[in-house]
Parts: sequence; C-alpha cells; structure tokens
Amino acid sequence: MRIFKCLLLTLLVSIPAVAQFKENSQRAADTADQKAVKGFGGHLILVENPRAFIQEWMKPETPNINPANEVTREMSLGAFVLFAGCRPDKHGICNAEVDYTIYKPDGSIFVEREHQPLWKDRAPPPPIIQLSSAILMFQMRDVDPSGEYEIKAKVSDLNADISFQLERKFTLK
Repeated sequence: MRIFKCLLLTLLVSIPAVAQFKENSQRAADTADQKAVKGFGGHLILVENPRAFIQEWMKPETPNINPANEVTREMSLGAFVLFAGCRPDKHGICNAEVDYTIYKPDGSIFVEREHQPLWKDRAPPPPIIQLSSAILMFQMRDVDPSGEYEIKAKVSDLNADISFQLERKFTLK
C-alpha cells in the first residue's frame, strides 16, 4: 500500500508531471487500475469532490489527492484517467478516447459513457502525465443499493491502435 501511495504521489506531482510509470527505476507492474502498453499508459482514479481535485491538479506544487474507496450517498465523485505516451499524428495531435462504465453490486450498469475525449489536442511529450479531458462526475443517491461498485475505463490511443482496460472498485455504505 505504501508503494502504491508513493507511486500515486509521484504520478500527481504537478502540471506538467513527469510520467515515469516506474518503480525503483523499473517499469511498474501493471495493476487493475494502472497499465501501460507500448509506451502508452493510464491510471484510473476516483476522488471525492472532483472540482477540488482539478484545482489541486492545476497548482504548481504537489497536489493533495485522496482516492475514494468508501463513499456515502450525496457525495460528489469523479473518475479520472491520468495518461502518458499518447502517439501524435503527423500534425502532433493525440487522438485518444475513454469509455467509462460503472457497475452496480448486482453487475447491472449504473452509468455508461462511451467515446469520451481522453485527449484530442497536441500530444504531451512522452514523459509528461496529463489529466484526461474526459471526467466522469456522479453522485450516489438514496435509491442506489449499498455494496461494491466497479468502474471500468477502456482507454484507447486511436493513432497507435492501442486499447486497454482499467478497473477500480469502491464501496457505497
């Protein structure tokens, strides 16, 4: 857990943040919420108060990020993908998308957003970690069942023809 927190802190240092996707100078092992394929990497995070997270991310100093694992009703939540290594086209533009799906404890779909713009702008240089343009903001309501929810994010670099899935769980009390 300590290594995870150190790695997350390294990933979220500032804009621009240096994207290592490394641990002890070695490529970090893929996990359900963090992967890299052929130099294109992503990290799925869930936070409380997504607007505050964005404000923290924009500061030049290290942001204070607290991933949400256990959530309560009416809490404002945001799912984000941090990414690095998007392949630019001949004009230097990244063409990357993300499909977000959140599953309820019974496996049915809670929310689904497809073909969201991960990044459709000038590609950040490979060592830079970028906060995606596609942010999934949501709230849990009184009618939503308690239990374990799962967020899946299919991340795609369309220029490089690379896709992978990131997954993360959270519990609604």
